[in-house]
Amino acid sequence: MEFWKKTCLLLCLYGFFKEMRPSESYLTEYLLGPVQDLTEDEVYYEIYPVWTYTYTALLVLAFLLTDLLRYKPIILVESTFYIVTWCLLVWARGVPWMKTVEFCYGITTAAGMAYFTYIYVQVPPSQYQRVASYTRTAYLVGRFFSGLLGQVLYSTDLMDAYTLNYLSLGSVTIALGFAVC
Repeated sequence: MEFWKKTCLLLCLYGFFKEMRPSESYLTEYLLGPVQDLTEDEVYYEIYPVWTYTYTALLVLAFLLTDLLRYKPIILVESTFYIVTWCLLVWARGVPWMKTVEFCYGITTAAGMAYFTYIYVQVPPSQYQRVASYTRTAYLVGRFFSGLLGQVLYSTDLMDAYTLNYLSLGSVTIALGFAVC
């Protein structure tokens, strides 16, 4: 198998599993629910804004670091901080920890742009359009199945918002494995 095809396959698998986070749609329910037991004011005015400011501040830094360090370290940072985010969601409690969750999530979303730009370094220019469509499709299919799985499991009471976090943690851990490859 040609090197660029192998890279494309790994990027597609990585993109699918990093987006396969069924608990993400139910984050508010989880934070307001019995496990975290936070108030609406804490969630909407103290916790959620941390992501917005972190993402905005780190996006420029992520672009600069991607040029300096190249793409793979940034992708590894992204997948590592996904794991940190979901570990904190599962095991940490309280407003300060949930602010830390949003900070870590801001790092992952800022670093996420490296995923879409890495292919242009690894594949021949004649394959750009094909590989871009494959990786984008894998990313979107992961989002679709994440939403579908989360909706089915949550709506049928097979899993609650807390338990869905374990599925998300497992999926982003698998994604880290593909990132390392």
